[in-house]
Amino acid sequence: MNKIIYATVLSCFIASFGFSQQSTKYRKIIENNSRDDCTQTDDENTIPHGSYNFDSKTDIEMLFFGDINARIEYFLSPSFESPDGLRILKDSTNNAYLLEVKRIANWKEVENRLSEKYPSIGIPGEIYFSTPENIRKLTREHNNAMYRKREKERLKLYAVETQTFPISHRFAEALYAGFVTSIEGFAMKGRPAMTGDGYSVTFRCVVDDDVWTLTIQNPRVENILELSDLCKRIIEDAEAGRFDESKYIGSLEN
Repeated sequence: MNKIIYATVLSCFIASFGFSQQSTKYRKIIENNSRDDCTQTDDENTIPHGSYNFDSKTDIEMLFFGDINARIEYFLSPSFESPDGLRILKDSTNNAYLLEVKRIANWKEVENRLSEKYPSIGIPGEIYFSTPENIRKLTREHNNAMYRKREKERLKLYAVETQTFPISHRFAEALYAGFVTSIEGFAMKGRPAMTGDGYSVTFRCVVDDDVWTLTIQNPRVENILELSDLCKRIIEDAEAGRFDESKYIGSLEN
């Protein structure tokens, strides 16, 4: 970002979220797990498919987790890299837990294709602010239009790949407890400063009849950062074929 300024990227990040080394932009939501028009079933603890409340999920999160609100969900969205995610599901028929790790298999291919189809205008940073305002405005308008076109089309092209792992009750419950504690106790003070890049993480869990969601840009709070780093490590290990829950459970239970 310090070599080339893409007006679209810069303006979108500043408009949507601020980034800071001291404090962090965040969104914390507690809402009902089911929609208002949820159809009741014989089992009051079961929400029929099609009746989950997805109001807090972004379009890309819906691509990853748009079928249900799982027991826990973690979504990592870097500024300039492929997003990743994980979730834990419980099979009520045999009382077993499953971990799903999700990634976009064709992310680079899609981004390259859309960048060629809807190109942005890049202006070197040392030149941008000395360029006449009318040129800067035209550049921003062009890049914003290209960004919106890419944003709309990429969701149709992304192919989400899922890896599934059976996990123990102990690991599932420890990770769930970490999500609940971290979301419930999260608080932030201070105003975030603005920079141009970073990453966001979303933690989501179901608690009784509610779904809790915490989305944070560039987390700095120690327990949130530790939990996010653990989830990233789980995803990286799963993708590399070295997933082993015994490596993570100690840090969750300490």
